[in-house]
Amino acid sequence: MLPHALLASILPLLALASDRYCRCRPSEVCWPSDSQWAALNASIDGNLHAVRPIGAACHAETIDASACDAVTANSNSSLWRSGQPGAVQWQNWEARPAKEESCYIGSSAKIPCGQGRVSLFSAAVQKGEHIEATVRFAKKHDVRLAIKNTGHCYLGRSSAPESLQIATHALQSIEFVDDFFPTRCGKKSESSGSAVTIGAGVQLKRLYTAVAERNLTVVAGLSHTVGAAGGYVQGGGHSPLGTWKGLAADNVLQFEVVTAEVRGPMSAPLPLQISNW
Repeated sequence: MLPHALLASILPLLALASDRYCRCRPSEVCWPSDSQWAALNASIDGNLHAVRPIGAACHAETIDASACDAVTANSNSSLWRSGQPGAVQWQNWEARPAKEESCYIGSSAKIPCGQGRVSLFSAAVQKGEHIEATVRFAKKHDVRLAIKNTGHCYLGRSSAPESLQIATHALQSIEFVDDFFPTRCGKKSESSGSAVTIGAGVQLKRLYTAVAERNLTVVAGLSHTVGAAGGYVQGGGHSPLGTWKGLAADNVLQFEVVTAEVRGPMSAPLPLQISNW
């Protein structure tokens, strides 16, 4: 039997746990109306899309054989999956076992195609203002957000049930400078040397090609379809060059991060500066 003092300390915690906070779901009255979703779509220049799992092409009531064949042919392509709002790199994160929802390519067409963990809507953002508008919408309506760059996350954070996805894949800007100076630092610091500014959707293969053309090197990973400015660098960024120059995160000079705060227009879409060696 627990001492009374210990019981007194445990019971409030149990009460707190039973009153935990949940995001709004489509079955609840708080879920945005069609007109509110349309307003979000207009605010991001028509880049909001309803999403279905990629396997849906092979599970429809009337199957389009050519569409199913095309999806099946590309389903093992990491590059193709990185650009699909309804796919991630690890198929288990597309399914939702607790609700018995899945839509696997290759499974029987008679099996219903459930949404799984695939987001219901995707904001295929083209610039920083699109991200701001989407984050503010999710905050206002209490909708769960999922951020998908290329979908490589082993922990499944690129997808989430009944969520609104921000897809950063289209942010493909790459800009080189010989002398980089951090912005918004009060005093103008000394130059950090040459650097490359990349958009959030730039994948390693494209980055490596761009720096190689200039006889430069960046500290990054081996998987060419990983996005350099996403969870890779935020998780540290392991690299074959790590023993020489440290992690990718050690070589970042500056992040520009989009938040839901009301402020002026973005000057650039999620740039990330990485020093060159």
